[in-house]
Amino acid sequence: MKVRIPPSGVVLVLCVISCSVGFLPHVPARARSPSTARIELYSEAQASGRPDAPAPPLELYAAPRAERRGERKTTLEGDSRVVTLEKEDPFSSPQLQLEKSTGMEDMLRELREIQGSANRTYCILGTRHCSYLHQQIIELLSYALVLSGNHVYTSGAAGTNAAAIRGALRANSTELLTVILPQSRSKQTEDCQELIAEVTQVVQMPENDALSLDVASKRCNRRLVKETEHLIAFAYHDSKTVVRTTVEAKEMDKLVTVMYLD
Repeated sequence: MKVRIPPSGVVLVLCVISCSVGFLPHVPARARSPSTARIELYSEAQASGRPDAPAPPLELYAAPRAERRGERKTTLEGDSRVVTLEKEDPFSSPQLQLEKSTGMEDMLRELREIQGSANRTYCILGTRHCSYLHQQIIELLSYALVLSGNHVYTSGAAGTNAAAIRGALRANSTELLTVILPQSRSKQTEDCQELIAEVTQVVQMPENDALSLDVASKRCNRRLVKETEHLIAFAYHDSKTVVRTTVEAKEMDKLVTVMYLD
C-alpha cells in the first residue's frame, strides 16, 4: 500500500526529524547586560523581602539623556510647526531668552508673509560681495516671487541685485520687474548695463550723478523701500548701507526680512 505525502507534509516531517537529531543550529539566548542583571536582582530581593537585599543600583537613579545634558524641547506653534532642541544654560539671562524667542517668531511670521497667497511688491536688496551659492538662492527666490504674480523691485549692482534681476527675467514676466538705478544708466558698470538691457522698466536717477556712489545708493534704497511693501535684504553684519536700509524700512512700518550671510 502506497501512502502519498503532500509537499507540506514532507517539510513538516523533515523539520521534526532535524530537531530530534540535532541538525538545526542552537541559537543562544541573548546575554543580559550587567546593568540589567543588577536591576533584576534588586527587584527580586525587594519582592522576597530579604533583609540582606542589595543596595539599589545606580541605574535606577540615572536620568534620561536629555535631562542629564540639560536639554529641553521648545515648540513654536503657528501656521507651521518648528521643533528645536536647545541646551539650557542656567546662567543665561531671561531677557536674552525672550529676545531669542521673539526673533524666531518674527522670522516665522515673515516667512509666512512671503508664501502668502496675496500678490505683493517686494524689494530685494543686498551686498555686492555674494557667493555663488547665495546668488543661486536669491535668483531662485526672485524667480519664484515673479512666477507667483508678485512684483519685484531691485537696484542695479553686482551680487544680490544682479541675482534678483536674473531670477525675475527667467520668469518671462518683465512687467513684474522694476530696476531703479542710483544714478544714470551711463554711470553703471558694463556688466550692469548688459544685464538691464533686457529689463523694460528701468528708472534712472540722474540727479544723483554728482554724488558719490555710496550716497546715491542710500537715496536709491530709500526710494525702493517707499515703492514696495516688503523688503528682503541679504547682508553681512558689517554691510552698513544695507543694514541702514533695513532700519529705515522698519521705521516706515514696512515688513522686513533680513538674511545675514555670516
